[in-house]
Amino acid sequence: MIHIEKKTGMQWTAVRTRPRCEKVVDTYCQRHRIPCYLPLRRRAQRYQRRTVETFLPLFPGYVFVQIDNETRSVLLQSHKIVTVLRIDAVQERTLVAELGDVQLLERAALEAELVVQPEIVPGRPVRVRSGPLAGMSGIVQRRQQKTRVTVNVEILGQSVSVELDVGDVDVDAE
Repeated sequence: MIHIEKKTGMQWTAVRTRPRCEKVVDTYCQRHRIPCYLPLRRRAQRYQRRTVETFLPLFPGYVFVQIDNETRSVLLQSHKIVTVLRIDAVQERTLVAELGDVQLLERAALEAELVVQPEIVPGRPVRVRSGPLAGMSGIVQRRQQKTRVTVNVEILGQSVSVELDVGDVDVDAE
C-alpha cells in the first residue's frame, strides 16, 4: 500500500498495459523509482483439497503512475505500456481522491469481497462513518439488508463496490 501524494512537476495518471502485464509494470516502476499504485484483490480458489490464494489486479490492464516527461519516457521503455492516459489537473485531483478511496476498499477486502463493475451513473453520495472504511465517500445502492457502497474511478470508467451495514453509512453526505 502506498501513500498517494502529489510531487511537484509530476502528475498521477493511469497507464494501459499489455494484457496480463500489470505486475510486470509495477515491478518495473519500483525498480526505476517511479511512484506507482497497482490495486489488487484477493481471490481464493479451491483445487481438490487445498485452497490457493492469488492476488489479481483490481482494474485489469491498468496501473496508476506518477510521472513527468522524463519518467514517462523511462516508463515507455518497458515495452509493456500500450498508452498513457492524458488527464488535466482537475481530473488528476479527482483521480488522487478516488485512489485514496480505492486503497480503503483494498484494505477492507480482507474482510469483504470486492466487486469490480462498469461505472455506475452517479447517484446519491454517502460517507462511511464507522468501521474500516470510515471517512470514505461513495455511491449507495440498496441491496437486501446491506448497503452497497461504490467508488467510481472516472478515467477508467469502472467502479469498485463493497457491502456494509446500513448503520455504518451517512446518506446525507456530500
